[in-house]
Amino acid sequence: MKKDNKEKEENFDRDELLRKIEKVRMSAKKPPKGLKSNIELGRDLDLYIVNEIVGQGLPLFTPKGTVIKREIEKFAVEEELKRDYLHTSTPVMASSDLYKLSGHWQHYQKDMFVMDVGKKKFALRPMTCPFQFILYKRKPRSYKELPLKYAEISTLFRNEQSGELRGLTRVRQMTLADAHIICTPDQVEEEFTKVLEFLKYIMKKFGIQKDIWYQFSKYNPKNKEKYIQNTEAWESSQKMMKKILDKLKLKYIEAKGEAAFYGPKLDLQYKDVYGKEDTLLTIQIDFALPERYNMTYKDKDNKLKRPIIIHRSSTGTTERMMAFLLEKYQGDLPLWLSPVQVKVLSMTDRNVKKSEEVASKLKESGIRVEIDDNNEPISKKVRDAQVEKVNYMVTIGDKEESSGTIAIRTREGKVQFNVKLNDFINNLKKEIEERK
Repeated sequence: MKKDNKEKEENFDRDELLRKIEKVRMSAKKPPKGLKSNIELGRDLDLYIVNEIVGQGLPLFTPKGTVIKREIEKFAVEEELKRDYLHTSTPVMASSDLYKLSGHWQHYQKDMFVMDVGKKKFALRPMTCPFQFILYKRKPRSYKELPLKYAEISTLFRNEQSGELRGLTRVRQMTLADAHIICTPDQVEEEFTKVLEFLKYIMKKFGIQKDIWYQFSKYNPKNKEKYIQNTEAWESSQKMMKKILDKLKLKYIEAKGEAAFYGPKLDLQYKDVYGKEDTLLTIQIDFALPERYNMTYKDKDNKLKRPIIIHRSSTGTTERMMAFLLEKYQGDLPLWLSPVQVKVLSMTDRNVKKSEEVASKLKESGIRVEIDDNNEPISKKVRDAQVEKVNYMVTIGDKEESSGTIAIRTREGKVQFNVKLNDFINNLKKEIEERK
């Protein structure tokens, strides 16, 4: 009898949890104008899920969603390496001593996940910068080494409030294409300009440059709790950033009280399908942390000097960038980002073998391909591929087999017959390589 009661109790708990999950799912607000949010697109295209058992703000990426995430991060790394960034790999947690030194413990602790490890306090990292600064300090530095550019695809953790969490836009675990440029004061303007040009290139490749505006985020001297108190340094660094922005003739708005706790920022802002504003990319000038970490370099006269740090993200957090791109394109992603780039459709069972051969050759060429050899009308196969947002559909029928060619249909419905497979592959590889 006790065993039966236990089973009933377990069943009740499970059913109650499932009802709770369904209630949360159904209560999600829908975006206006018939647009889908990244939450809906993630579900419809089978890209990611958020599960109550795992926890809010902790997305699980499916194989298809992981492709998009990987391509964004691969793009960031490739472009950073071209620009002389040095990649690091650092821990996802550290003792409170590290964060006390940086000021995160004093100014950011409420947004951190803190735990007891033995007799010490540890925290999952909310930022990468303290770790890379420790790497910088592992040996004496000369002005000849600067600027030194450390980059990392970093897993970060921030204790966002439950009411703020939404899809991939705001999460508790995120992946940031982070970097810190350690430079001399007279290198700041040139390096800041290079970073801004880099971000403009990133936006152009993603096709989002017209969706972004610039915000000069300044500190609020009255907010003693949020900001490191050094009035002279704040005024100097903000004046420095404003001079750079004005020299570049950049149009921006000013936002008091939106700076990082250690320095002013240039935030690249956007709105999601709900009309809610968020930061996609950022560039920050940091006067405080080099001093707190006692970071130095020897100048031409062999005297110790203090560097300045430029914090920047190239593709931002992968999750937020992915959310933005999904909503902007409503799932119709550019070829290089698409989980399935080509779908091979067999007209009849007679054409299955040839379809498999075509799919195999595409796969060998590095194309992400699936084959639909189900015993269904070709019209249904085309509709299914279009719903899945596949970029190209290759149809193989008796005519194609006899001619040794393929028929191509784009996602937009344009059809081309008598195409040579090798020509198609070469065009795809060029489109992917150029990240159009």
